[in-house]
Amino acid sequence: MTHSARYHLPKKKNARCKMLLAALTVLLSTTLHAQTFTKITTGALVTDGGASRSVTWVDYDNDNDLDLFVTNGPRSGQRAFLYRNDGPPNYTFTKITDSPVVGDNARSDGSSWGDYDNDGDADAYVATWYGDRNLFYDNGGAGAFTKITANTIVGDNDFSETCSWGDYDNDGFLDLYVANSGDANSTGPQRNYLYHNNGNKTFTKITTGAIVTDAFYSRGVNWVDYDDDGDFDMFVANEENQNNNLYRNLLKESGTASFEKDTSSPLATGGGSSWSASWGDYDNDGDLDVFVANWSGPGNFLFRNEGAGTFTKITSGVLITDGGYSACSGWGDYDNDGDLDLFVTKAYASVQLRNSLFRNQLMETGTPDFEKVTAGDLVNDLGWSYGFSWGDYDRDGDLDIFIARTFNEAQNNAFFRNETSGQHWLEINCVGTTSNRSAIGAKLHVKATIAGKAVWQRRDIEGQSGYCGQNLQAHFGVGEATMIDSLKIVWPSGKVEVWRNIKADTVLTLTEGPASSVLEGAHEAAPHAFELAQNFPNPLSVRDALTQPATMIRYTLQQPETVSLIVYDLLGREVATLINAPHSAGEHQILFQIPSEARAGTYFYRMTAGKFSATKKLMVAR
Repeated sequence: MTHSARYHLPKKKNARCKMLLAALTVLLSTTLHAQTFTKITTGALVTDGGASRSVTWVDYDNDNDLDLFVTNGPRSGQRAFLYRNDGPPNYTFTKITDSPVVGDNARSDGSSWGDYDNDGDADAYVATWYGDRNLFYDNGGAGAFTKITANTIVGDNDFSETCSWGDYDNDGFLDLYVANSGDANSTGPQRNYLYHNNGNKTFTKITTGAIVTDAFYSRGVNWVDYDDDGDFDMFVANEENQNNNLYRNLLKESGTASFEKDTSSPLATGGGSSWSASWGDYDNDGDLDVFVANWSGPGNFLFRNEGAGTFTKITSGVLITDGGYSACSGWGDYDNDGDLDLFVTKAYASVQLRNSLFRNQLMETGTPDFEKVTAGDLVNDLGWSYGFSWGDYDRDGDLDIFIARTFNEAQNNAFFRNETSGQHWLEINCVGTTSNRSAIGAKLHVKATIAGKAVWQRRDIEGQSGYCGQNLQAHFGVGEATMIDSLKIVWPSGKVEVWRNIKADTVLTLTEGPASSVLEGAHEAAPHAFELAQNFPNPLSVRDALTQPATMIRYTLQQPETVSLIVYDLLGREVATLINAPHSAGEHQILFQIPSEARAGTYFYRMTAGKFSATKKLMVAR
């Protein structure tokens, strides 16, 4: 059983009333769901531009806020942009100009960030076009990058469009897939690349199987466990009116990570000059649906996941009919009401274009229909927009948005701050141990009571979404809920951990438990002894005023008992009562959230259960 605790310091209406209440309800609903974005007009983020391509929010220096990386891809070459978030109180950005990661005058498109060597920081891989070699930067800590020039993953010259990290064989190390689009006027369609991570900073190029021998004009790639069998499958978006590709991983079926091409799925038929795809659970039924952005052809595609890897193509609705020149898409709950909304960028028409924002009405109507938002700067700015990414850069609990612009290779980028208020949220940073350190592939499920109903939502940690967009932080809107009933993480290793009763409006950092991690619920067999385990992780780092890192304390009861679990400081003063309640026999765990006011130092937690008592040391560091 899983619990959660926080550190703490010592009559009938008349008709007129009903009419007034109804009017106020409509007004409140309109206010909460208005498109509330403010365009940022000052600073390097919005005075830089040119021919920007991809956008990644990533905490590259591990200081607990989202920094920003933007690639640029004009034919003449252009350096990438890296902006360091300077954090509270103002969350301004400093443009980094002296790092290797922005030192190449490259013709770049997509990028993907992930901790390929599991040393605790995010490394960067950048795909380049025009037959250039791709770029690879090793993060040595705190954003000290080294450009890697002698490695298999930078040994090919091709027309690479984008890339994505993902651990397809579940060995705890991130592998890499690269999409090559080719030049229709000269090279023709190209084969994509798959590189297996050997676990020692080297890679092996995979040369067999349809996943690397098929030749298409590939634009977007997504590692995704679409059939929820516990391994990464691959979806590839292809342009030039070619069918998209779906490769099913047979790791769980055969014990070997090999791929089977699925040509019968609706995802792989009826090509539409696709540029990108975004996976997300827009109907809150627990599995991943997919939106495909098409630049031309029969409009955009929306496929609803029916479970077990089967899909239904949705053929009506504004998401489908509002197509044309679509480049990138991305799911995000921008209004924090408990369902996923969608943003779509547009580019490369004969005129400048407006982007589209679609609000999901699932929480209002019970049906996952979408309405197009038509008011506000976000959807009325003109230009050519390529990639974008959602991210809460100012840590106020709502999703802001940065857009890469490229009109005539001379357009500044765009940045919009979300001003949503009155709704609650939860943000989670995941740290893998047995799994890859970036936790790419982790599946997060959150349950909260919203509008009187128990609502489950799902987010996955991805190596890429849409056209080269990425954010390794999971965000949930939970409406008026002030408490999260349950949080369940299915780690890429297959380990499952569950926490309950978590305070909303919190940024959590959760680390995958050790191999003996307790799964949901208590074991059926009665244990042979009482036990209090060492908390994990330990020591626990508290870095700033907003992030609440958490540690897991596990304990085992031989028989039903009333359990007391109390935290003391070094002088023996009680600082937190984590639990004092009857328990069943079996294994239990409690999530201990440490707020910013906790002082660095040594603490002790003591468990008493009947005649059994035990004490362990807990370290808090800054």
